[in-house]
Amino acid sequence: MLRYNLELALHGLRRFPKSTVLVVLTTALGMAACMTTLILLHVLSADPLPGRSQSLYLAWVDTVLAKPAANSEDDALNGFKNNNLHRIKLADAQALLAARRAVRQTVVTDMAADEVSDDGKHVQGQQLVLATTSDFIPMFGVTLHDGRDWTPAEDAARMPVAVIDTDLARKLFGTADALGRSVRLKNTLFRVVGVIQPFVTQPRFYTLSVGAYSRDGGENLYVPYAAALDAGLVPYATDDCDASYKGSISTPVDPVRCASLGVWVRLDTPQQVLAYRSFLQNYVEQQAALAGFGKKPRSELTGVTGWLKQNDVVPDSVRLNVWLAGSFLLLCMFNVAGLLSARFLRRSGDVGIRRALGAPRRAVFMQHVLESGLVCLVGGMLALPLTLLGLWILRQQDNGFSGLARLDPAMFGALFALALTVGVLVGLVPAWRMSMIDPGLQIKSE
Repeated sequence: MLRYNLELALHGLRRFPKSTVLVVLTTALGMAACMTTLILLHVLSADPLPGRSQSLYLAWVDTVLAKPAANSEDDALNGFKNNNLHRIKLADAQALLAARRAVRQTVVTDMAADEVSDDGKHVQGQQLVLATTSDFIPMFGVTLHDGRDWTPAEDAARMPVAVIDTDLARKLFGTADALGRSVRLKNTLFRVVGVIQPFVTQPRFYTLSVGAYSRDGGENLYVPYAAALDAGLVPYATDDCDASYKGSISTPVDPVRCASLGVWVRLDTPQQVLAYRSFLQNYVEQQAALAGFGKKPRSELTGVTGWLKQNDVVPDSVRLNVWLAGSFLLLCMFNVAGLLSARFLRRSGDVGIRRALGAPRRAVFMQHVLESGLVCLVGGMLALPLTLLGLWILRQQDNGFSGLARLDPAMFGALFALALTVGVLVGLVPAWRMSMIDPGLQIKSE
């Protein structure tokens, strides 16, 4: 019976070709608009580090020696300030690391510097350098191509060592085999001990200094933060500074008196999370100097998902576009439902005869639902190239994140699932109306 109903549905598509084309085009346009925006939202809201992000937390304590009322954009570095990034001062970062209360822990901060090959022939001007610690590479799952990451002992000794990615190695040295070579940052040579595959998380949740999304992937060179400070590099930005610090937009950030370092920790169990949260609060409550500025002891331990929500990493405009495209698809569905009703009613005489010959209502209903599903599936096939065109148009926009829009296998499957769902939904009412036709009245009218 299903095969017979399917044959009738295919025959119905061929019987009225003009209305079939109109239904296909309407369906394709609605689904293409909806899928284009959904794919962008899917990419931007995806887990940036699958399998690891659930155990990663940003640790923060507020020990800036300034009155709460002074924490305004006019009083802190004239534009370098961002109160949402939960960075801390150098002494606090060192104290949290020294306590070793987490499974793994690392300091992160972006710095900017010219990257120069050891022979001085090749220069990458003003690139982002990630100043961190030895736990970063294993903690974030960075893939080593060759060599090793630096050790905790090298961290403690403030050794000028570096890990670079294969792209930078080829730009500076002409080959990915860069072990033993050196990269000059300012006047210090950092010896390359490891080469990694380009490490790209979208968004770059571990440091949001220069935005959440990046087409070029962000940093391509990793160095110990203590060695970077010794070399004269400074953090790219800061949240707040002590009241005694009089800085300006042209003054280098002082990591001692300004909150410019992020601390990420790995905690594997809920018990570890509770213990570390208690440790943070106890630590900040011991900072007696805060009382003189009227500040309450504040600390936070924020997971990756909460951190992304807290910073509104997915732009509101993307969500708004999804709602608008969904509304457009809904409008298309109403139009398709009307077109299908008109198509089906033109065959009411045939349906009446079929019912008189003994066809049950269920069979008539199934025939028309199948026809609706097939025509919308064809619309879904046409929506695929239209969706790819929409994604290409998005990638031409220079807003920092549209370039990430790509159709992955999951969303490819979702496109056709949406097509079938739309086909069934828009066909329910017209198919039900056809199944309720009284065969006697239809035959008499004929």
